[in-house]
Amino acid sequence: MSEADTKQSAQTRATELEHGFSLREISQKLGQIDFGSSSDDDVIIMGICDDSRFARPGYALMCLPRSQDQANAYAASAQQKGATAIISVGVEVETELPVLRLENMLQAGQLLRRMFKTEGAGSHYYGITGTDGKTSVAWMLREALARHQDKPVWSCGTLGWMRDPNDIRDIGNTTPSMLTLHAMLASACLANVHSVACEISSHGIAQERIAGLDFNTAIWTNMGHDHLQDHGGYAGYLGAKAKFIQQTASHGGNVIANADHADIREYAPEQACWYGHGLFRDDVDLAWEQELPGLLRLKTRDAEVVIEDIPLGDFHAENVACVALTLMVSMAIPLAELPDLLRNITAPPGRMQELDAGLGQVYVDYAHTPEALESCLKATRKLTRERLIVLFGCGGERDREKRPKMGEIAVNLADIVWLTSDNPRGEVPAVIASEIEAGMRQTGTDQPYKATVHLQLDRELAIAEAVDALQDGDILVIAGKGHEAYMDVAGQRLPWGDASMAEKYLHRKQSGLAA
Repeated sequence: MSEADTKQSAQTRATELEHGFSLREISQKLGQIDFGSSSDDDVIIMGICDDSRFARPGYALMCLPRSQDQANAYAASAQQKGATAIISVGVEVETELPVLRLENMLQAGQLLRRMFKTEGAGSHYYGITGTDGKTSVAWMLREALARHQDKPVWSCGTLGWMRDPNDIRDIGNTTPSMLTLHAMLASACLANVHSVACEISSHGIAQERIAGLDFNTAIWTNMGHDHLQDHGGYAGYLGAKAKFIQQTASHGGNVIANADHADIREYAPEQACWYGHGLFRDDVDLAWEQELPGLLRLKTRDAEVVIEDIPLGDFHAENVACVALTLMVSMAIPLAELPDLLRNITAPPGRMQELDAGLGQVYVDYAHTPEALESCLKATRKLTRERLIVLFGCGGERDREKRPKMGEIAVNLADIVWLTSDNPRGEVPAVIASEIEAGMRQTGTDQPYKATVHLQLDRELAIAEAVDALQDGDILVIAGKGHEAYMDVAGQRLPWGDASMAEKYLHRKQSGLAA
């Protein structure tokens, strides 16, 4: 780990407390203390960490359920660095230090709320879950709420912990660790932040990183295929999403849900507020239609408005509709006020991000699921005057079921395909590509593919070749990585950027044409 990585990790995996905390006092409310070989004297906790590498004198180390196999080693390491106590959450720890034993993650969340003094926090917590759209909805919701009120609005998710677009901090995961999340919300309280929009991943739900937090509003954007290998299949993945939504509803929170997904229809609670595509329907609270690129029409049962200058793509129109209904429900903002509030709303980096191509059009998009790739290509097909070109791959050590599906989508919707690598991790890129190609083949025909397919596993060379092939009227979509600034290859995280790489070869091409 580099010095910069260590510094950044320390900011998110360990935190000092504003005031010392009595271990005995907290045990009387939540858990039991085992003082071990130490005396019965109380211990004052001055800070807390969930990674033993960042333990300090006076800190308590949280040992969470996933650390069971290494809990004793982590506790010993923290003790060497001066830690004064261990907080075990459903794990057995053998140590000389005093141990506060908690039964589950819910108790751990309650502990952190007491330690960070956020139990009576006035911030409105928005939780956004779904296969795709979480980052865009969080970004747009933060921007819209900031326009609506004078107090600051934060968000956290795939892009990091965002205080504003110029102040983004890495948090490691879409939904950060429990400690990171609670520390962030404590900072929000101190900064008088009105609202916090959090992306809630299936992993974050399954690992109970959000335990102890009652979200005021839960948003369910869509359902597709992603991370199925980590949940035992689609049913487990769907169940994780539904669990968060239902928990929010059970304590009286708002639920905003997409009516165009059958599984969401089945698993969302009865009191959900619905948005859906198609103006002439009576089964939703807010209907939407994108009649022209960048122009969104919203309709309730008795009124309608038009939002101008929104980001391109039907999927962004759907995201804006989701944000619109969220504002109407959570903030009681009338439909008539939404055009001024949402006009010129922006999209996050790497979501249909247009580059200056000069010849043809080039978009970088994060689409890395079948559903997202299909939406992206359908949106760009509407804008294409000549050929639609797509460059993509699939990540290694991730949901293998989606690979042939994405291959099929690519050759059915694009004219030219560059098949390449995308975070192969520990897998062989050629094997990943062969599983994608399996979905491209046309059975019962002499033609192997519906589109022209190029295999170039070196992503830089693939981008260079695709840019070189770009002609006037063409559109090139570079899909899969979006904003990501790295490439995961064989255990190493290498610097990378789709946008910067494409711009490099676009500049070379433009310079050659000018010459």
